[in-house]
Amino acid sequence: MFTKATFNFLDELAANNDRTWFEANKPRYESLVREPALAFITAMGPVLEKFAPSFRADPRKMGGSLMRVFRDTRFSRDKTPYKTNIGIQFRHSLGKGMLSPPRYHISLIE
Repeated sequence: MFTKATFNFLDELAANNDRTWFEANKPRYESLVREPALAFITAMGPVLEKFAPSFRADPRKMGGSLMRVFRDTRFSRDKTPYKTNIGIQFRHSLGKGMLSPPRYHISLIE
């Protein structure tokens, strides 16, 4: 799933965190970050079912367990537009959105 190339991409993104660079490298983001993350989420579904059945692994590209790459810069001094980690969350089945009951949150950085 995740390879050294995934973490190399995140390092490059940290060094070139602007829209022009990201747009030029978006296919690399898709193949090195998003696709492996969605595969990981899919693989975690049966695992969560066994030990935490109330939590959901949702492998949708948007609105699922994979957090978006875009940062919310409205109230931040740091105006870099992209996150340089892979955020994955497994939400509790009783809640919706960020205000749901406790959830598992994984952040992959090197």
